[in-house]
Amino acid sequence: MRPADFDAFSVAARVLSSAPLAAAFATIAVATAFGEHLVTSLIGVAGFSAMLVGLTTIGTGILLARLPIIEWRGLLPISVLLFLAWSAVSVVWSATPLATLPAIGGQLAWAFIAIVIALTRDTIQIVRATGTAFRALLGTSLALEVVSGVLIDTPLPFLGISGNLAFGGPLEGVFGTRSALGIAALLGLVTFVVEWRTRSVRHGVTIGSIALAAGLILGTRSPSVALLAAALGIATAVLYVFRQLRPEPRRTWQFVLLAVLALVGLIGYLFRSEVFRVLGLGLEIEQRYALWQETLRRLAPSELNGWGWTGGWVSDAVPYRFIDASLGRTNDSALNAYLDVYLQLGLIGLALFLLLGGLALVRTWLIATNRRSVVHVWAALIVVTLLASGAAESSLLLSGGWLLLVVCAVIGAGGLSWRHKLPER
Repeated sequence: MRPADFDAFSVAARVLSSAPLAAAFATIAVATAFGEHLVTSLIGVAGFSAMLVGLTTIGTGILLARLPIIEWRGLLPISVLLFLAWSAVSVVWSATPLATLPAIGGQLAWAFIAIVIALTRDTIQIVRATGTAFRALLGTSLALEVVSGVLIDTPLPFLGISGNLAFGGPLEGVFGTRSALGIAALLGLVTFVVEWRTRSVRHGVTIGSIALAAGLILGTRSPSVALLAAALGIATAVLYVFRQLRPEPRRTWQFVLLAVLALVGLIGYLFRSEVFRVLGLGLEIEQRYALWQETLRRLAPSELNGWGWTGGWVSDAVPYRFIDASLGRTNDSALNAYLDVYLQLGLIGLALFLLLGGLALVRTWLIATNRRSVVHVWAALIVVTLLASGAAESSLLLSGGWLLLVVCAVIGAGGLSWRHKLPER
């Protein structure tokens, strides 16, 4: 190898292993994942796919450059790997293999990017990268809502913005729907509050960011987002109380909390109609419920396997076209992440996904309650928000939601994994 080649290789290795590049990579990855609707609206699916390929390539370079200093023991959650493997295998029996292959590719790519972020950045750095990305997306959403709803008083249909700001909403921002905007704003709100408590960003910036996220949440005027915000508020209050307890009683109360959650979930399911009526969810929940019922009617002949992974729905493929025809409208998903996994990957896939989410929640929750630094609260509340949102949306399975879920799963495994008891290499 010539000296010039060696120098070029050394420079590339230093750049790829540098902290500024890792920080920029994490920020751009989160912004791209949650900005999928904006990107595809502007440059199409091909442009978004090209960006994903570029991120995956850069992530590979960063990982290879840092390979000698990464401790892998316990960091890659087996639950994530099992779910990814089952999704990939589903192409064998998929009813739409041409749709399954790119969907699996996207799922694997975002999981890989999430792993690169989690392995190369610590939690506070991930929080800052996520906060920067959400500030950009939510700020752009507000700016476009002002332009559409006030300055030109005209909807922007190519972005899915209806221009209702002057009427108090509902707002969609750059996310396409009010529910997607609400979920992103809630995730941003959690991130901004943690930034404020850890003093990792200037005071004025965090206060403005919190006000921006809270305003957009109110502007969605979505009952499902309101319920999700209430669940997040309760989880935050419970987590705060647990962090004040001494270790001995805390362990007992953890089991009490688990039992209470199971009981509340069972009661809520058995009396769901009364709950919907009391909460005044009305037409929105009726439409969702009709979609859920029709989806359950169209389960694959083999309920263990499902129809094959496609992520979002393919409108001209089985069984999605039959569901759309029965309801008289086109749907992008089942509006329920768990039902979508059941439909596409069967009972085995659903069990693996529940294992993935459950382990991520338990690990991040235990870390948040047992460690004093406020930054550890972030992963737990993000997982709570993502898993709760899965009951009303399927965004948990796609791009941004999937990226953050895997990031938090790796953070949880890095702090609590049985593999830490294995001998060091």
